[in-house]
Amino acid sequence: MNQHCDVLVVGGGPAGLAAALAAGRSGARVILADEQEEFGGSLLDTRESLDGKPAAEWVAAAVAELKDMREVTLLPRATVNGYHDHNFLTIHERLTDHLGDRAPLGQVRQRIHRVRARQVVLATGAHERPLVYGNNDVPGNMLAGAVSTYVRRYGVAPGKKLVLSTNNDHAYRVALDWFDAGLKVVAIADARHNPRGSLVEEARAKGIRILTSSAVIEARGSKHVTAARVAAIDLKAHAVTSPGEWLECDLVASSGGYSPVVHLASHLGGKPVWREDILGFVP
Repeated sequence: MNQHCDVLVVGGGPAGLAAALAAGRSGARVILADEQEEFGGSLLDTRESLDGKPAAEWVAAAVAELKDMREVTLLPRATVNGYHDHNFLTIHERLTDHLGDRAPLGQVRQRIHRVRARQVVLATGAHERPLVYGNNDVPGNMLAGAVSTYVRRYGVAPGKKLVLSTNNDHAYRVALDWFDAGLKVVAIADARHNPRGSLVEEARAKGIRILTSSAVIEARGSKHVTAARVAAIDLKAHAVTSPGEWLECDLVASSGGYSPVVHLASHLGGKPVWREDILGFVP
């Protein structure tokens, strides 16, 4: 399909929804595309609230308002896979893949949208970075954000005993989500010497064990994780400084911070720029 719009918003998380709402309320022709089956992005499993109500309710209200706008087109299950000259973008929409191994009679399976946009908003979010350690390919090693998605969005516990390895405050929400679900948090290994912040203090208040200047350096198990070795580390020397302690667990979550998704912004030849304050590349 050939499409024309005033504003194409790529990404249906909090920033993308806010941009689509602002553009739609102005009367602009808007296309909002997101690769997931529902809009909301990180808000679908967050602990935070927006406008005094749970984030999921804010998402539902935003999507309902966008659906009522005649000039707004919503494209879930749609990956923007090309950003070409003169704001020409291509979108791969999966229309009926989720319904079975073939499209229902009279319907198409997939569609390519060729979009010419007056303006483009890239709200593509960020990728969580893993922390690397021995045997991290054994089932039961996951990114921290994935654990929160399982617990808060789908109501599924991918284990019973959690060890979290992190270097940032945001990952503490995973341990709190786990704890609030009635599951056991064995320990949090934080690479920082003296972490502070509201989530850190909440974890301390709930009695969760926090090991500072430490990290998971090895997982044990063959078919699934059975334990994790947590050891003291020296960040400046990039060295392990103790033999470590084996902690019995069946799930290891790790978070090394977040990297902005810069793929589409790079399609037109713009080089990503390093930002030391977030330790990541930005457009």
